[in-house]
Amino acid sequence: MLLGVAAVALTGCYWEEEKACPEGTDRWTEYQLFFGLSQGNGGSVSEEEWRAFLADTVTPRFPDGLTVISGNGQWRDSSGEILREGSKLLIVYAPPGDEGRRAIDEISEEYERRFDQESVLRVIGSACVSFS
Repeated sequence: MLLGVAAVALTGCYWEEEKACPEGTDRWTEYQLFFGLSQGNGGSVSEEEWRAFLADTVTPRFPDGLTVISGNGQWRDSSGEILREGSKLLIVYAPPGDEGRRAIDEISEEYERRFDQESVLRVIGSACVSFS
């Protein structure tokens, strides 16, 4: 299901014309990363491990701000089994450009390596933002 949502979201990036942002706002890139908390070894990423990952991997790359939402998710693994697990949703807005995308790739790769993950779902879009 998440892959279907991602496909629709990514398709929207290519098919929808970018509209001008309203006065007083700027177009930024929105990144949403979905992190599963179950590990390949049968364990789970603890709150302490998550906070450490956030502090040493995410925050240095996006020190100006981010949002984390805790939730429950499900997904189909490479063998076709549907798995349910706790999850974290990271939402970050950044100025457009390669720097933000590179940081997102590094965060995803480190999470996969550190916590024995098959993948991290990434949704990338754009939004008109203002800080007022």
